[in-house]
Amino acid sequence: MRQYSVDHQNYHIFKTETGDKNQFVHFQWGKFDFRMTFVAGSKDALKKNPKKAFSAANGKPFLAEHFEVLYLSEWFQFVKPTAHGMQLEETLWSRDGQDYHVEFPKNLRSVAQVICVEELGMLPLEAVSA
Repeated sequence: MRQYSVDHQNYHIFKTETGDKNQFVHFQWGKFDFRMTFVAGSKDALKKNPKKAFSAANGKPFLAEHFEVLYLSEWFQFVKPTAHGMQLEETLWSRDGQDYHVEFPKNLRSVAQVICVEELGMLPLEAVSA
């Protein structure tokens, strides 16, 4: 199991999967499971979200689309941070109208994106285009 350490927080890669339409990384922080899914992106979607646009090793463009946490055996979608602290921030996650609030490391979505992009061997699309 590969491990990443960011700001004294350890993240363990559990599973990666690559495909033509979707690619994802399943990882753990503490006792929590997370999944970030990259979806093959249209040109319009890629232009609207350049910070979430990446190129796979085969050159195909993908968008960091879904960030989820496993809670009560269901995947909850990241919505936004709701309160900030020194090390942790409260975050809001949602599934079928049900909300879940929990504290995680600060900037977790950004950290997860960096880890997952590296794990999948992707590059920022703007770096590839330049």
